Amino acid sequence: MAYVLDTSFVIDLMRSDGDAVRKAKELDGRRATKLLPAPTIYEVVAGLLFSRSKSEAAAFQRLAEGFQIAQFDEQAALKAAEIRAELLKTGRVKSHVDTMIAGIAFAAGNILISRDGDFRAIRDVLGLQLETY
Repeated sequence: MAYVLDTSFVIDLMRSDGDAVRKAKELDGRRATKLLPAPTIYEVVAGLLFSRSKSEAAAFQRLAEGFQIAQFDEQAALKAAEIRAELLKTGRVKSHVDTMIAGIAFAAGNILISRDGDFRAIRDVLGLQLETY
């Protein structure tokens, strides 16, 4: 089992948020694999480039090289589609990117690390394994 790092967690780490830093140390202590989903890279870099922070975007890209990247492959896409359909049925639609990140975590049976409330709905509806901080 591995841990999939959501965008909110990565951003909080970059900002040295105390709770995120403690969670990162906890995960390091577990010696488990930490995965950076490709959609998280997309969200973080897009936000940094929008804020005209090319140096921070470059720094993040260097940081990302230290992680194994979790691709949005066919298995993740099918799981994300299932998640989206179920959320549509319950009227709890979330962003496509969040759905893709959840699909990546869910498809491989991994645990998602986030404090983004949108993932709680996915957990509640579909049983996503979620750890907050």
